[in-house]
Amino acid sequence: MLAVPDRFQYRLMRDVMVAAAVLYCSLLLEVAAGFPLNLHYSFLSELGAKDQPTSPYARAMDLGSGVLLALAAVLGRPAAKMHRDVAGLLAGAAVFGIGTMSDALLPMDCAPSLSQACREAEANGQVGFALFLHEATSTLADLGSIAMSIFAVLILRRLGWRGVLAKVVAVLAAGVAITQVWLGIEVGLEVLTGNDLHPPGLLQRVSVLLVCLFMATLLPGLRQAFTR
Repeated sequence: MLAVPDRFQYRLMRDVMVAAAVLYCSLLLEVAAGFPLNLHYSFLSELGAKDQPTSPYARAMDLGSGVLLALAAVLGRPAAKMHRDVAGLLAGAAVFGIGTMSDALLPMDCAPSLSQACREAEANGQVGFALFLHEATSTLADLGSIAMSIFAVLILRRLGWRGVLAKVVAVLAAGVAITQVWLGIEVGLEVLTGNDLHPPGLLQRVSVLLVCLFMATLLPGLRQAFTR
């Protein structure tokens, strides 16, 4: 017998998470746009910069993904009342969703890796506040995804790692946490030292891909946490 959420609510939540994963995968937009960014030096968030032709699409995808993540967190509230680790997972999803929505609503004015004028304006502090807001919302989204990955592993540990899909989710969760923290350290060191270290583009794309796969498989892999 299913616990709350009921069968329909679980399936709806699962489908919402899969849709959020697809919309969050800005790699798809980058491919469709013909790879307009530098794969080694550009961040995918630059697709949403106001001066880029991909901006409306990138921002719509982020906004949609953020709304769906928040919706999934609301749909899972009945299950969250049963276990603290599930509550932590859904809280992480809500933070991730809010950060992603904020990314869409507070984009960068220009793409620094593609424009010398943008880099000069950034160095002179002319786009500093907009860049600061974007970095803050991106950090919030990253923290939410890391929290989701940590609580997913805690849930799987409680459930006993049952099934192949559960093990896949555990591997993806570990990949998300490692790549997100690694990327955060690299970016933080660059900000503190003022020096360009290892180009972050490829690492970020790997991280985004892992996040998308993690979100898409999360609910099927954690089905036992939402059913009895």
